[in-house]
Amino acid sequence: MAAMSVPAIREFLRVEFPQVFGDGAISVVSADGGEARIALTPGEAHLRPGNIISGPTIMTLADGAAYAALMSLDERATMAVTSDLTIHFLRGGAPGGRVFQDAKVIKVGRRLSVVTCQTLSEDERLLAHATVSYAMPVD
Repeated sequence: MAAMSVPAIREFLRVEFPQVFGDGAISVVSADGGEARIALTPGEAHLRPGNIISGPTIMTLADGAAYAALMSLDERATMAVTSDLTIHFLRGGAPGGRVFQDAKVIKVGRRLSVVTCQTLSEDERLLAHATVSYAMPVD
């Protein structure tokens, strides 16, 4: 079980998911030991009417941070696929500062792994909470 380093995770995500990680708006801040943090500097493309960060943007952050957390444990997780994402939006996030997504692996299984995520504003206000499940690659 070889863990991926932060630079390796950044490069993998940039190459494999350029539509999300290619422009630099979303970046991997840290990833180690089953925990990860990614950051978003929201722009106009990330906002919904009412000038708040859109739900799909926050869901993308949750999936990306959870994926990075899994890869920080085992490079085979690059072949894991999201099987479930449940999210609770708690308050709207306004543009004007970075948004962080913190992820922590709570179960690594042979076939299914589970990660919890929290979306935080720059001033540490909790915006959303998510649980993401991944179908793991079969050996």
